[in-house]
Amino acid sequence: MKTTQLLFSYGTLQDSEVQEKILDRKLKGTKDILAGYIKHEKKMMGKYPIVKPSGNQNDIVEGTLYQVSNYELYKIDLYESLAYSRVLATLQSSAKAWIYVPNVD
Repeated sequence: MKTTQLLFSYGTLQDSEVQEKILDRKLKGTKDILAGYIKHEKKMMGKYPIVKPSGNQNDIVEGTLYQVSNYELYKIDLYESLAYSRVLATLQSSAKAWIYVPNVD
């Protein structure tokens, strides 16, 4: 079983204060791109960004790729709540990483 996972963040998880609040540490990541998705103008609870598949590989969402432990990923799942689902996506770098997508339209 893998002890670490790749996570792509396009929103608040890129904020070091949020990272410290959830994980008790600052993450180090690399910039990457999620193709075939758009960052939607509508925001979860009025302030948290959401992405949706667009079906067009020319649409991109910029963000950061992080490596986190399985336990940290669990803690992030709790932070994201039932409002989001975690799904695997392939990034422009060819990395396969978890992303969070909304459970509502």
